[in-house]
Amino acid sequence: MKAAWYDTKGPAAQVLRLGELPDPEPAPGEVRVRVHVSAVNPSDTKNRGGARGNIVMPFPRVVPHQDGAGVIDRVGAGVSPSRIGERVWVYEAALGRPSGTAAQFTTVPAHKAVPLPEGVSFEAGACLGVPAMTAHYSVFADGPIAGKTVLVQGGAGA
Repeated sequence: MKAAWYDTKGPAAQVLRLGELPDPEPAPGEVRVRVHVSAVNPSDTKNRGGARGNIVMPFPRVVPHQDGAGVIDRVGAGVSPSRIGERVWVYEAALGRPSGTAAQFTTVPAHKAVPLPEGVSFEAGACLGVPAMTAHYSVFADGPIAGKTVLVQGGAGA
């Protein structure tokens, strides 16, 4: 498969590589997604650049990007084969794992491949993930909001 990856941290122009990697296979409880759109988050660039003060590579090679959207084309043991062909958006693909969505295929735990409603584009689906989860957590972290006024300050700064 075609993919982007890095094996050392630093500026994108210096460390990102493009090329061919083996197609991943889903482990038990996972799905493989043929990625149509990969999304970049601030955490992706901070992790690659070492901006968080950590210059140690978590894995020998990292395929970046947490979020994306595509179609499930394979499932691992324990996942219903009926999910094959399902349009999904993917979140936290690279969290604690070496391979994110900056590739033709990614594998994720089945619950991290969320059905994408008909009529919603892959581009819109790829924009969900970390930004949508952050927004949801920010609004609901302190409990129910029914009947309350909520101020979301800096909502465009994700």
